[in-house]
Amino acid sequence: MSSTPDLAPIVAEVIVPVSTTSAFVGFTAQMGEWWDPMLSPEPPTFTGISIDPNGPVASVHGDEEYTWGRVMKWDPIGHYTQEFWLGHPADEATVLDVRFTDAPGGTLVRVVHSGWAEGSEEIREKYTRWGDLLDRYAAHVS
Repeated sequence: MSSTPDLAPIVAEVIVPVSTTSAFVGFTAQMGEWWDPMLSPEPPTFTGISIDPNGPVASVHGDEEYTWGRVMKWDPIGHYTQEFWLGHPADEATVLDVRFTDAPGGTLVRVVHSGWAEGSEEIREKYTRWGDLLDRYAAHVS
């Protein structure tokens, strides 16, 4: 973990009024339903997101898929982790770690986007809106 503020992990949280399992399914299997199409390789043709629990994560655009991640951990009881390279080269992948824990009124969903390397400050700046994405996610699962 970096101590440089420009490379620190990006953290966002939201509480959703559903069980941890429903929150996990909403975040993973239904990601394409709440993801902002503007954050895809070709917004006008975006039709969803494909996640293989044992492999790639990709934006779906009609018959085309653009891989931008790989699942590292798939635990429907409360933990999802993937390599993440949307908008930057796969060999410079970062890590998206999402935890789902019981909370008053539902489930706390905590996203930690880490693994930023020296020189990735400009790319990192594009990913500081996880809170906005979590708002879309929360509206979807609520």
